[in-house]
Amino acid sequence: MHIERVDLTDAQSIGACDEVCLAAQEADCPEEPRLTAGPFRGWLTVGWDGNPREVWLAAATSSMLAGDGKRRPVLGWYRLELPERENQDRANLDLVVHPAERRRGLGTALLRHAAERAACHGRSVLASATRDGTPGAAFARSAGAEPGVVEVQRMLELGKLADGRLERLREQAERAAAGYSLVSWTGPVPEEFIERVAPVYDALNDAPHDEGEAPTFWDAQRVREANARQPQYGSREYTVAAVHGAVASGEVVALTQVVVDPAHPDWAHQAITGVNRPHRGHRLGLLVKVAMLDLLIAAEPQVERMSTWNGAENPYMIAVNEALGYTVLGPPSTSQQLSVAAARG
Repeated sequence: MHIERVDLTDAQSIGACDEVCLAAQEADCPEEPRLTAGPFRGWLTVGWDGNPREVWLAAATSSMLAGDGKRRPVLGWYRLELPERENQDRANLDLVVHPAERRRGLGTALLRHAAERAACHGRSVLASATRDGTPGAAFARSAGAEPGVVEVQRMLELGKLADGRLERLREQAERAAAGYSLVSWTGPVPEEFIERVAPVYDALNDAPHDEGEAPTFWDAQRVREANARQPQYGSREYTVAAVHGAVASGEVVALTQVVVDPAHPDWAHQAITGVNRPHRGHRLGLLVKVAMLDLLIAAEPQVERMSTWNGAENPYMIAVNEALGYTVLGPPSTSQQLSVAAARG
């Protein structure tokens, strides 16, 4: 086995990494909706945040392939993301080993290699996340990683929405949200809203975060950069926002975003939901999420299920999602932190 860097323009190597990822997901979390080839390629190559990254794979040698016709050329891989604004002491690590290749030291070899690369970039902390009860969680524990924030995935089955539920919830939210208007768009944030949505993205920093992790600060330039990355994922994105005052000039104070992957169109995926702190208490989170469901039912009638993630210590958003009918999907995910020095061995 040897470890080599992936050329992020090489479709064959990216496809091989995708195959390993799908096999691992099927073994560890079969209930979770899969990331299809388009979004996987976007995530691997440009990422959700656009930070620099490296991808390295563990490749079988020719002798290994000759000795076992069942071996695959790519045994595992890792993706090292290097934040360039906040958190410059950290490297975000995703490490995947094919289920058939586990317990042979491959994960340890990839982890040590990733730690060496992180050290080369001046990073002192490796940050990751693992599903509770999976081999990945056991591996993180054995490596000495410290667990942190817990996230829970939930699913809404649109076909099982109780009659009248959305209408009742909409009425409740509208009564509490007098003075606010709704606006929606498809695709990137329109230019007239770019300056106004950045503070709502900043509101997400109120969510629990790991010790030592700095929040991400948004401005108009960062929103434009996110707009530019969106086509890389190949998904359709929908946004519903709440505006305080006139839509043309008022303050954007809440929004929710959802994406639908054309290659897996029966699932919709919650991206973010945020409400500016001074405007909380007006049921705006509920208001925009109900409006989003109305929009999806009209624009994407084939969608059957919708997934979302919430911090386990976010009771407000959990209450909103449970009121809508979301139920827990699979085991929680726990963030993990490991010092680069310890991972280098």
